[in-house]
Amino acid sequence: MFVFSRFGARETRRAGFSRLPRVERSDLIRHMRALGPEGAAAARHDRYLVLPSRGPARTCIITDEISLQAAKRKGLLIVARARPRDFSAALQAILGPAMVREATLGMAMKWPGLSAIRRFRPLQALLWGLLGALLLLGAVLVPASLGMVITIVCGLFFLMRAALQLIAVRHAPAPMNAPLLKDAQLPVYTVLVPMFRERKVIGQLLQALRRLDYPAERLDIKLLLEADDDETGAALAEWVLPPNMEILVVPPGTPRTKPRALNYGLAFARGELVTIYDAEDVPHPAQLRVAASRFASLPDDVACLQVPLAWYNAHSSFFTRMIAIEYASHFNVVLPCLAGLGLPLPLGGTSNHFRIRALHAVGGWDPHNVTEDADLGLRLARFGWRTSVLPRVGTLEEACTTWRAWRHQRARWIKGWLQTFLVHQRAPTGLWRGGGARAFYTLYVLLGMGVFATLLHPFFIAWMAISLGRATLAETWMFHGGAHAALMIFALLVFITGYASALVCAIEGIRRTRQWHLLPWVPLLPAYWLLMSMAAWLALWDFIRMPHHWRKTEHGRELLFK
Repeated sequence: MFVFSRFGARETRRAGFSRLPRVERSDLIRHMRALGPEGAAAARHDRYLVLPSRGPARTCIITDEISLQAAKRKGLLIVARARPRDFSAALQAILGPAMVREATLGMAMKWPGLSAIRRFRPLQALLWGLLGALLLLGAVLVPASLGMVITIVCGLFFLMRAALQLIAVRHAPAPMNAPLLKDAQLPVYTVLVPMFRERKVIGQLLQALRRLDYPAERLDIKLLLEADDDETGAALAEWVLPPNMEILVVPPGTPRTKPRALNYGLAFARGELVTIYDAEDVPHPAQLRVAASRFASLPDDVACLQVPLAWYNAHSSFFTRMIAIEYASHFNVVLPCLAGLGLPLPLGGTSNHFRIRALHAVGGWDPHNVTEDADLGLRLARFGWRTSVLPRVGTLEEACTTWRAWRHQRARWIKGWLQTFLVHQRAPTGLWRGGGARAFYTLYVLLGMGVFATLLHPFFIAWMAISLGRATLAETWMFHGGAHAALMIFALLVFITGYASALVCAIEGIRRTRQWHLLPWVPLLPAYWLLMSMAAWLALWDFIRMPHHWRKTEHGRELLFK
């Protein structure tokens, strides 16, 4: 095992800390009980504790270099120090219960219409129920006409999606020209790492975090551990963690989801910027520095930068190769195009970098949405924030190698996309005011149509095969009339355009990422899309039966760092 020896504040300054009297955990807890809202916020964010004082001088207890500088900016007199781990434990003991309630219910209480805590609002349930009744009635009375209407409506949406993919292939990603900031110019950066049953990847995770090229005294790493996850806690106990890395134990409660843990970590974050890494992630070492430099050169309304994601085990199985092709297309072709056109991004669940004030402004993550990333991208747009991409300094992840693992992960994603679509479809006027037609395109064409097309895809293929097997278009025109033949021609156009645009987009993604070994697997994508439909029906079943259940993806079957 390695020990982090390069982390921590500068030794010369730490020597000054050692001359201050040290306050023990029990005394910290006693002082924190008397904190008001302002003092509690300073303790959580800056890690200094203001002491009660009757005279003009205000005194405080500090923990590290960040707290020292923050206290000096406030004109406080530093009289004592505390060990960071003692301060963190005291904070969680006093503020933890209130923070976890806020992490779980804060957004739903502030904006109930934007939370997935309920599947439907009453009016929304009524409208969807009426639509379902009309579809059922139409299927009984006029099945041919209903089929024609559904084919045309879905086909038009699908053609809009295909058009975006073709535009994306021709779209050249914007270069990242921002000069890199020097160490003294870099802001404090918080890294949130949610974990649950991640014992196998702890060593790789810590090594990946060690490789980050960012000043240690400006790095604030939070390892978010579930209260009953003894195996991960035991694995972490085997390592010597640096001073700028702390374990936050998320108190028990429901729903036990990644966004709930992220909200809890956000309450204790110290940075101006914040990013999320999954436990199996291996980010590019320069990612934080490049992101901070890019934010410094962008307008203040750009809230988030998404870096490209890829897989370090793309060669392992059929599923890892298919996901690698999918990600190469999505993160390196589609998302840069969306950003260039000013559309809200359906964010990835990891390696998205935020201005922390933007996260606070929109309420953080929705703990009841199992695809919290896509939801957050649209919520940022609803409140007038913009999202963009950060090329080249990507993150490597571990792809699912088996059918069962892939199916469960994909079902969770699709269920979350359905939740996101239903949440933001409740009040479309608010989305229009914040994001305009671009936000509507992301919601209805990319997310909504993406879910429904995946559900209906096998039935569409079966209908096409049966219709074409019965008669030629000429015979269809002769015996069934021109309308039926025109519908068949339109369906063929949708089928050919949709498949061709997706395949071309996949090939372009392979070209941009130079993953030429994936090229022979592109012809198998249609089979992969049919498997995706099976996961979509599982997602629909999960949405009905257990909407907030988080299907856990197992990590650690393959590691990049041994």
